[in-house]
Amino acid sequence: MCLFLLEVKNLRKFFGKYEAVAGISFTINEGEVFGLLGPNGAGKTTTIRMITTLLPPTSGEIKIEGINVIKNGGYIRNLIGYVPQALSADSTLTGYENLLIVAKLLRLPKKEREERINHILDILNLSEAANRIVKEYSGGMVRKLEIGQALIHKSSELYCRTFKRIFIK
Repeated sequence: MCLFLLEVKNLRKFFGKYEAVAGISFTINEGEVFGLLGPNGAGKTTTIRMITTLLPPTSGEIKIEGINVIKNGGYIRNLIGYVPQALSADSTLTGYENLLIVAKLLRLPKKEREERINHILDILNLSEAANRIVKEYSGGMVRKLEIGQALIHKSSELYCRTFKRIFIK
């Protein structure tokens, strides 16, 4: 069973009196591709921040594979990867160093950390650029590096294989 089955029920977020997310509900089943679409200010980013535990909801329920995200935030953060809209890779470091920082933050053991970093670099075709400073990367290479940062957590094998099959031919 895939780790990223998602269920959102009556999710709401208020900032003062302003309702940024107005009671949305949806489910994402294994194998589905899901798009969260809407105009500026519709609450898409706020919803993603709540799902990824970066922002607590005012009310509602979020479950990833049946696990309550709100009550188990620390555990959930180790399961999910998140690529923010704004670029987050450090342009003064190498691609390898960016991945290493994320792996260390996730407290991956040294041997596993090296294996995952090398696997991510390989699967995203960034091995040859691994030791180059990120500011020398093209925009697409930076985005791939950020996807790699999101995939380096414990369930990266499944998603790397899927990513390679779908996007890198």
